[in-house]
Amino acid sequence: MKKSLKDLADKTLKYLCVGSYIEGINFYGLKILFAENEVNKARIDGQIYLNIEGKFAVLPSLPEFFPTADTLPELDWIERSKIICELRMKKVIDLWLSIDVPNLIIIFESGEVLYVNGHNDKYESWQLGVWGNKNKYEIWEIVCCPGDDIAVWAPDDFVG
Repeated sequence: MKKSLKDLADKTLKYLCVGSYIEGINFYGLKILFAENEVNKARIDGQIYLNIEGKFAVLPSLPEFFPTADTLPELDWIERSKIICELRMKKVIDLWLSIDVPNLIIIFESGEVLYVNGHNDKYESWQLGVWGNKNKYEIWEIVCCPGDDIAVWAPDDFVG
């Protein structure tokens, strides 16, 4: 994962999610729905979402070391949904990607941490973006790609 892409991904993730709340889930795969926040609500009028295809865990606090893909549990869709429902209406205060692998780390005001494993050799582990934005020319999307890579789409004026 290139540092410049990681930096852009972190900037975009923070813009879309810091200050927002988990407001629901969608039952195709595991899609978490986020509310808009004070920073982005003038520009984003679509639905901010996080689609999780890989393993994840909710940790009680920020750990010294994060779990590895091998130590994360295999969960069925009911278990996955129940875990995410426990985060309903909790405020996101920070998020970022780990350094070498695009593991997604989301910190909530409660101190809890949603850790989404980003390592997979064949599949996208997660995607975060906006769908249904009225401005069809503004694409907001961060995709965790196979092989520990990341892809980011954001408006040119945001990228800088």
